[in-house]
Amino acid sequence: MRRRSATDARSNNDARRVNMWMGWAAGDLRGLPVDPDIDDELTRNRAGSRWPRFAPAVVLAVFVGGIFGGLVRYGIGLAAPSPADEFPWTVFAINLSGSFALALLLVLVLEVLPPSHYLRPAIGTGFLGAFTTFSSLATETDHLLVHGHPGLAIGYAIGSVFGGLAAASFGLVSGRAISANRDRARDGQHDNEVP
Repeated sequence: MRRRSATDARSNNDARRVNMWMGWAAGDLRGLPVDPDIDDELTRNRAGSRWPRFAPAVVLAVFVGGIFGGLVRYGIGLAAPSPADEFPWTVFAINLSGSFALALLLVLVLEVLPPSHYLRPAIGTGFLGAFTTFSSLATETDHLLVHGHPGLAIGYAIGSVFGGLAAASFGLVSGRAISANRDRARDGQHDNEVP
């Protein structure tokens, strides 16, 4: 009997992944990953159904969060508009702060805060999704290109991508530091207790 090698296992996993992606492309949604915050009996697929079941309360949380995120973004844009043919600092700052906040939120939700079905969809997907939008990045870049500022447009696009990655990394590190401090404080309390 032939032993399975690591190459055989890898090729089987690759084939399984390809079949899963091909199923999604053909409209079979049963294998889609499910958000761990809302993975419960209400949101799992019905037997034999190819469509996921949506939890109305989660959809409402995303909707309400999106309304507030869009309003905050609009308010900041009115309070600090970017000059027409200059670097769009307002949108840049919004997108970078949103990248930081989303990364921080994810760590806090997964490692620090008690489980919640609505926090990540409302704040992460809804609020921060409306607050930070790729369409604004594309629109501002296009605006700079159309008005004869290709260098500024390229700098803005590249700065936004790498700045967003840096801000998200800082958000992850900050969240992990908060989580580690919380764990240390909790361990210190247990060490001080008399058995």
